[in-house]
Amino acid sequence: MQIFHTKVRVTPDALRSHIQVKFSVPEGLEYLTVATFYSPKYEYDEKKCAKLVRECLEKYAPYREFSYEEIRRNFPLANHIAWSLHDGEKQLGTEHRHKPDQTHVISEKYSSNGFIATKVRAGEWTLTASINSIVTDFIDIDVTVEGFTEKRDFPREKYDSELYAVNDCEKGKLTWQRVEMHCHTVASDGDMTPKELVQNAIKRGYKGICLTDHNTVSNVKAVEEWGKKYNLAVARGIEWTTFWGHLTVIGGNSKVNWLDIRPENINACIVQARQSGDIVTLAHPKRIGWPLCAGCYNDCGITNWDYLTSYEVWSHYDPNVSLADLQAKREWISLLDKGYRLAAMYGYDWHSPDEGGPSYAYTYLGIDGILDKDSIVKAVECGRTYITMGWEINVELCDGENSYGIGDILPIGRYRLKISYNKASDYPFDSKLESLSVKGNSCEEYHFACAGGKGEIKEEIYLAKEGYMRIEGTGFTEGKYADVLLTSPVYVKEIKK
Repeated sequence: MQIFHTKVRVTPDALRSHIQVKFSVPEGLEYLTVATFYSPKYEYDEKKCAKLVRECLEKYAPYREFSYEEIRRNFPLANHIAWSLHDGEKQLGTEHRHKPDQTHVISEKYSSNGFIATKVRAGEWTLTASINSIVTDFIDIDVTVEGFTEKRDFPREKYDSELYAVNDCEKGKLTWQRVEMHCHTVASDGDMTPKELVQNAIKRGYKGICLTDHNTVSNVKAVEEWGKKYNLAVARGIEWTTFWGHLTVIGGNSKVNWLDIRPENINACIVQARQSGDIVTLAHPKRIGWPLCAGCYNDCGITNWDYLTSYEVWSHYDPNVSLADLQAKREWISLLDKGYRLAAMYGYDWHSPDEGGPSYAYTYLGIDGILDKDSIVKAVECGRTYITMGWEINVELCDGENSYGIGDILPIGRYRLKISYNKASDYPFDSKLESLSVKGNSCEEYHFACAGGKGEIKEEIYLAKEGYMRIEGTGFTEGKYADVLLTSPVYVKEIKK
């Protein structure tokens, strides 16, 4: 039976706003459907599209000129609305897909993508339309809610692959493990079910993943269950997908409601998440924003960088073809120079099984003991990370008494630096490491030539002042000159005895 219907017209004034529609749900329903439709989806007027794209590129990509043909490739521009549901007691999740017509299902045994399965609660519900993009003169929204008293069977996941992850973690030992920190499933705008994500992660050689669906945790439990079955470590997470920027929040402890996040309170939200035990990473901070990719550029207004744990220096499948990643690397280094402690992160931003192209990267975490959700969070908190195009590395600094590694804090002084490197045996693309460099504001720069698939470098260095030191590798990926490896820093402090 139909229990609610409404039509709403929104104009460009509603961009970056949440529009709420409330409706009442009667007792005794087994499942509920919320059908949403909006029109128009696209703006086809070339002059209007060109004007919007030029304004966008002038703001988000001022570092290069774009031809009209490059601008025209973005036509037509699209409207986008994301839908969230609250049953009067709890947030049920968010549907972040781009189809203009969708039907959302809520029931105790099954809910559609983006929403947790829950008994249909009687009372006042709220449907929130988040206006991520509006490029037309208006959008007409149509909402129809229907309730059903009879039970029905819903589709179940089918996936036949049976791959098991194997890792070499040991209690009491520090090992470097490949972990993907930025993944999506069908719960947001991904194409993989929970089991497909786990199985495809194992195929790619990951030992752990962090699930970061857009503004929903509805698939977290299912991914954890499949991860447990196939021995893949899974950390709970969410991608705060705001109108002003995206942040991945991993740990599953934060109670921050993403709908409440604004530039005015983003610093407080990050602090709250960190104090609850989560790690917070700034995601793809320099990707082009609205109207080409609404919310993807960091316009959040972050000023309290001390509470961020990490920064996506590289993003998506081939970081070295992206000018946005070059800008991100520059900002990350500038923040390190200012004294902030930010671990280097790569975010595949993984949506589809076969997404990407050659030279995709990995994040390695220094795991102290057994690899699980807690040790993943701890490794990032400690800054034990490096990002790489297929090369594994170990960095050790020894003063004769103590040994230090990536992420550690060490005193000013002289050290014996040892760098061991080797090509990952399962890296499927052409990657050559030609040189490794020691960089940072605590020491002179050092450059070392590299040859072959593995090697070891030893050098006496002097860390002369407070700051940081990091390792950077350059070479070629798929025949293109590129960054091949970046480590998070070691941090140098003047320690008074």
